[in-house]
Amino acid sequence: MGQRDGVRTGEVPELILWFDQVPDAIHRLKEEHLADAEWLDLSLDSLPRLEAALLDFGDADGPAGFMDDAMAYLGEVLMGVAGGAWGWDPEPAGDLGGQPVVVPDAALGTDPISPMLLIAEALNVSSGRVFSEAAASLNTAVETVRTRNPQFTPVKEHTPGVDTEPEAPPHPWLSSWLTEREKTFASWIEETGLPAQTWDFSPSSLDVLERLVRERFPAKEKFNEGEEGPFLQGASWYVGEVARLERDATWYYLDPSEHDTHWAGDPLMNQPGVRDGNLASPMSELYAAAVLDREGVVLRERLDWYEPN
Repeated sequence: MGQRDGVRTGEVPELILWFDQVPDAIHRLKEEHLADAEWLDLSLDSLPRLEAALLDFGDADGPAGFMDDAMAYLGEVLMGVAGGAWGWDPEPAGDLGGQPVVVPDAALGTDPISPMLLIAEALNVSSGRVFSEAAASLNTAVETVRTRNPQFTPVKEHTPGVDTEPEAPPHPWLSSWLTEREKTFASWIEETGLPAQTWDFSPSSLDVLERLVRERFPAKEKFNEGEEGPFLQGASWYVGEVARLERDATWYYLDPSEHDTHWAGDPLMNQPGVRDGNLASPMSELYAAAVLDREGVVLRERLDWYEPN
């Protein structure tokens, strides 16, 4: 822990770099370092198990990058208790020229917490309780404030890619497009020439759609000519709806008048709080299936890019 006076928050280059990589760090912890560890759910119950994994690695430090990724996870769990935000302590820490710290909600009046030092303490004492005790101490501070203000809830700075994104009304253009696709879905099914039960929004139905798209658009020029037509527009909606129903993805839209990016202007998919920033374009997936990889199983492989429900 360290005093707030020396800790910097806001637009600090080192802090910005750390903050940006926190979602990827937590993802690596789940998918690479501790694969199949479903208990890594950012809950307090996960802290003893994380500490146990840390002790199993011991002084070997575990796989490359494990310590940094564990620091990111630990910090996010502690902020789930105490609110606050990431900060940067510029004081040298070993060979490092500073370190990320958790700065709890100012109402608690507690010092910043160094996940790096907590990890070092956990390795030193080998009790398996260091992380949980740190969280319990923060919870005590929260309850103390609540004795004076029963309505108090610590406020945490939002971490994109980690915290659930707040609900927002869809963009008017996207809302209109989705409404039109739903209204014309029955006629789109009829136009495919296949039984209605084929289109049940299952992953396997994507294979059927992939075959149809390849048959109808065998070359780039054909695809480009038909992109604004009802078949490909309906197919794009169908691909997105499978992702929405199977992977809890959501529709997303970037207004080209506000965003200078190739993503703007098309209906997109996102997974709030899971794959934020890793946008998917259903139309681009159809293009990949029809033009770029006509021999693969593109649409179902792209569906697996999303995290399971």
